[in-house]
Amino acid sequence: MAGEITLQQLMQTPVITKVVSRIKTPLSLFQNFFGMNPGGAASQNVSGRHLGWDIFDKTRLIAEGRAPGTGPATVQRKSVGHVSAVAYRAHEKITLLHEEIFRTRPLGQQFGVVDLNGQNYVNQQIAYLTQRFRNSREFMISRMLRGGFGVKQTGESWIPVELDAGTFNVDFNVPAAHKGQLVMGSGGSGLISANWNLAGTDIIGDVLNINKAFERLHGRPLRHIFINSTMFQHLLGNTGLKNVGGTAYRIFDSLNARQMKSAEGIPDSGFDVVFRGLPLQTFHVYDGVLNVDKTTDSDTTANTSLFVPDDVAIFLPEPSNDWVGWINASEYVKENVMDAGRQVFGFHSWSTNTIDPAGVELKMLDNGLPVLYVPKCLAYGTVTGF
Repeated sequence: MAGEITLQQLMQTPVITKVVSRIKTPLSLFQNFFGMNPGGAASQNVSGRHLGWDIFDKTRLIAEGRAPGTGPATVQRKSVGHVSAVAYRAHEKITLLHEEIFRTRPLGQQFGVVDLNGQNYVNQQIAYLTQRFRNSREFMISRMLRGGFGVKQTGESWIPVELDAGTFNVDFNVPAAHKGQLVMGSGGSGLISANWNLAGTDIIGDVLNINKAFERLHGRPLRHIFINSTMFQHLLGNTGLKNVGGTAYRIFDSLNARQMKSAEGIPDSGFDVVFRGLPLQTFHVYDGVLNVDKTTDSDTTANTSLFVPDDVAIFLPEPSNDWVGWINASEYVKENVMDAGRQVFGFHSWSTNTIDPAGVELKMLDNGLPVLYVPKCLAYGTVTGF
C-alpha cells in the first residue's frame, strides 16, 4: 500500500543534518553594479506602467562670429526628442495548503520536532519565489547590455527569452555599430582589430580606440569591461599586455575577488582585474548563469545561459543614472477583501488566505524596466570567432 515502509526502515534512526541546495543562489551582480536592485540608487518611481523621457542634447557647435555693426546670426532652435516605453510586469504566486504543512517537521531538523504552522517551510518558499524575481531583473539588465530581449507569450503568461526568440522584442535601441566588431564611427573598420584569443592582437590599442570613440560619441570615458574566465585566459597570454606591463612583473596590477556572497554564504567565483598595460579600465570576470526559458532547475550544463558569453566583451562607462537606470512602475493592489487598495511601486509581496481547502497564497509583483537613456554608452563587442 502507498505510504507503507519496511520494518528495517521503521527501526532505523534517521538523522537530518541540514537543508542543502545543489546549486548556489544566483547573484545579482548587474543589479548591484548599476544600483538597480529594489530601493537602489538608480531606481526611480513613476505612477502607472507607461513611462518615457525627453531628450535635449548638449552641443559641441561653435558660436558664429559677426562683423562689427551687424546683427546676430540666427540659430535654429535645438530639437527635442522623446522615448516611450511600457514597464514589464512580473506577477506570480505559490499556493500552500495548511493540510500539507500543518504539524510538519521543519526542513533540516530531526523527526519528532514539529513546526505547528509550517513556518519554516513557508519561509523557504518565500525565499524561492523572491529569488525568481531577482533573477528576472538580472536577466533584463544583462540583456539590456546586448541590446534587448524577447518576450514569449503563452496564454496569459509572458516569458522573458533571448532576443528574437519570443513573440516580440524589447529593444533598447543600441546602434548596430555598437555590436559585433564595433564600427562605431570608425570609417567602416571595426575597433576590434583581430581576435583577442591571438597572442599578437593589439588589445591595448583596441581598448584605447574604444575609449576614443566613447569620447567622440557621448563624452564618457571607458572604465569597465565585462568578460568571462575563457576570455581572461586569452588576455593573460597577450603579448602586448605583457610587454607594456613589464615582462619582469606579473601582467596585472591588481586581481581581487569580488566581495559578494550568495544567500548561502558562498563567495562569488568571479573577480576584478586591472592590467598594468590598461590601468584605467577594470576587467570584471564573471561566469554567472541563468536557466533561460526553462521550467526546471535540473539542467545545470548545456542549457544554462552565460551572462557574458565566451566570445564577448562588454564595454561601459562608470555607472551613472544620467545614462542608465531602473524605473519602478506602479499599480493598485488589494491584499484582502477588506483592503481599500493602495498604489505600490516596483517589487511588492503579500499573502492571501484561501478557504475550501484552507491555505495561503504567497504573491509577488514587480512592475519595472531597466532604461538605457544613452544607448551609445555601451558596446557589446564580439572579440573572438570572427
